[in-house]
This record gives sequence, structure tokens and C-alpha cells, in this order.
Amino acid sequence: MSMPDFDPETLSVEERLALIDRLWLSIAKDAQQGVSSASAALDLNRPLEAALVAELHQRVEAFKRDPSKSIRWEDLRAELRQKYG
Repeated sequence: MSMPDFDPETLSVEERLALIDRLWLSIAKDAQQGVSSASAALDLNRPLEAALVAELHQRVEAFKRDPSKSIRWEDLRAELRQKYG
């Protein structure tokens, strides 16, 4: 597959994030419609990379040590919506 000549750096950060969101949603839609390549890309049974697992464990341990340094999901979601729409 050839990609169109496109420089993503011509877009603002907000526009690039919106593009990522639209691309991800289109892959999810294809997966729901049975497109096998999209379904494989969204395979939730695929093992996580070791680095990601290590990062998740580190974050859980940091939370256990000091929960006061964490951010409530509702607050983070509101902040992200305000910043990116």
C-alpha cells in the first residue's frame, strides 16, 4: 500500500490527535464489520509487550505507595476534553 505524500507536522497537535482518533475509530468500525486485518489489529488477546507490562506494574506500585499523587479519572478526562475537545 502506498501512502499519499503527507507531512503530519503541517497539522497542529490538536489536529493530529483528532486524526489519530478518526483513524482508530475507523479501524474499530472495520473490525466490527468483520474485516479480518482490522480484527487482528484489535486482538485483545494479544500479549502485551514486556516494557508496557513493566510500566504498568511500576505505576501500580507508585499508586500503592502514595495514592495522593494520583489523578482521578474524572479529572483527567475533563482536562483532556478541555484541552483537545
